[in-house]
Amino acid sequence: MKNILVTGGAGFIGSNFVHLMLQKYDDVQIVVFDKLTYAGNLDNLLPVTDNPRYHFYQGDICDVPAVDGAMQQYNIDTIVNFAAETHVDRSLMEPGGFIQTDVYGTYVLLEAAKKYAVERYHQISTDEVYGQVLKGRSVEDDRLHTRSPYSASKAGGDLMCLAYFTSFGLPVTITRGSNNIGPYQFPEKVVPLFITNAMDDIALPL
Repeated sequence: MKNILVTGGAGFIGSNFVHLMLQKYDDVQIVVFDKLTYAGNLDNLLPVTDNPRYHFYQGDICDVPAVDGAMQQYNIDTIVNFAAETHVDRSLMEPGGFIQTDVYGTYVLLEAAKKYAVERYHQISTDEVYGQVLKGRSVEDDRLHTRSPYSASKAGGDLMCLAYFTSFGLPVTITRGSNNIGPYQFPEKVVPLFITNAMDDIALPL
């Protein structure tokens, strides 16, 4: 049985990942570790609440004792880090929280991954780290060109992951998704915002 710690698992993308893993694999136990900020909602996980292979642990990835507690209690061997401050506009108003969660929080998780010798640490990142892509598409070895506190904080977390791979041989992988949409998405994002505004006959912001 694989014991996977899914940080930020009560959020939009994380909760969809939890549903998929529990549905597709019989040999995984999922531990959702979430601070339950405005974007984290346990209702997103209601369909799996009674699944014996699902567990919830409330905590902040910046809190070392909380992370250690979850790692020890559930004998975690894999970490998938969805936990992040994620909205560009919000990062312009309060960049400090983004740096704390996306950089320092990633560091705390990497330290835990090293301490408990996990089999894999997977970092969920964003294509925002590449900046504007006016022609074609981003590729993995493009240079980083951050344009907001959000993208800079995510790039900082990514670089920390690469440093732990090089310095300590930590088994790290990173994915950089683009324009995710789907169930449980918080309505500040553009697609759900346009849909809910249209349903309520409110002007669409351009």
